[in-house]
Amino acid sequence: MRLTIVYGTEHKGATYHIAQEVISSFKGAEIEEIFLPRDLPEYCSACLRCFCEEKGSCSHKHYTEPLRAKLLAADILILTSPVYAYHMSGQMKVFLDHFANMWMVHRPEKAMFLKQAIVIAAASGPVYAKTLNGIKDSLDFWGVAKTYKIGVALMESEWQRVSPKVKARVSRRIQKVIAQVKKRQGKVKPCWRVKKWFYISRFMQKKIKANPPDVLYWEEQGWTGKVRPWKNN
Repeated sequence: MRLTIVYGTEHKGATYHIAQEVISSFKGAEIEEIFLPRDLPEYCSACLRCFCEEKGSCSHKHYTEPLRAKLLAADILILTSPVYAYHMSGQMKVFLDHFANMWMVHRPEKAMFLKQAIVIAAASGPVYAKTLNGIKDSLDFWGVAKTYKIGVALMESEWQRVSPKVKARVSRRIQKVIAQVKKRQGKVKPCWRVKKWFYISRFMQKKIKANPPDVLYWEEQGWTGKVRPWKNN
């Protein structure tokens, strides 16, 4: 099993420690770690090359293409972010911006439809929902079949000061998610939201045809016909 984990900050705080507990539950897994902003220090420049040209034409492709390869090689994706001003970290937003061309309405990767993902967000209070949902949006629109959320209200800013009771609650939540991931591994099917956006996007490529490179990509994949990315066609 291969895991790719994306850390929304280089600070090894509470969110990092929770992620380590998640990783430790996958014994023997191959793990690729991406730290932000270290591994992607550039802002998206809105050049639109990734939409209008080939997927690898990003002006920051010397950063993005190795990261894309790690995302595609993984069986399970883990994306983490502490809560910054009620939302994900700026570094995580920059990361997701660079891969917007993998969104369903553009050129999603077939491999994504067979993956599972876990999103982790920790806050000092119960304000993690927007962070979790913001990251999950990108995963859903990438086509990731099933995404689980682990949101934690620590009531402390430092992991070392978090009470044993809260840490035990975090561990129970982690183990519940891990059990579901392992149960579905190798036989996961896209959730309703992913399928819904696939068929909406399919209609757009067949009828509206707003962006010719996207239309051509969908036709080449056979998705405007009877082929589906989550099936052995």
